[in-house]
Order: sequence, then C-alpha cells, then structure tokens
Amino acid sequence: MLYTVRLEIDGKDSEIIARALKPDDLDWARSRIENGKLVVEVRTHKIGALMNAVEDFFMNIKSASSALDALERG
Repeated sequence: MLYTVRLEIDGKDSEIIARALKPDDLDWARSRIENGKLVVEVRTHKIGALMNAVEDFFMNIKSASSALDALERG
C-alpha cells in the first residue's frame, strides 16, 4: 500500500520557506511552491516513514518561520 500526504500551507513567507526546505527533498518527500502556497508531498510504503517525514517538515517549517519572524523584529 502506498501512503500519501499532501500539505498546503498559505503564508506570507511561503516561497522563502520552500527554498529553505528544498535541500531536504528526497525522491519520496518533496516541497515546492504551487499557486503561491507551500506544498509538501510525502509518498511512501511505510507509515512510520511517512509520519517521521511529515513531522520533520513541520519542525523545519516552524524553525524557518521563527527565524524569519525574528529577522522582522530586528
């Protein structure tokens, strides 16, 4: 069985965050910009790998977003 998750995140810094995530892309877990939204897709036959990848993407998105917020505050 192939498990698939697609996340769409709309935010003011979506494009910057997508570029920050790009180095982490794998054949089965990718991020990109689509219609101005950050899109993350994970496809794998292992549910544990899917859960770990989604958690990693969320942590990296949060880290990038926090860094951008700190830069805006000065």
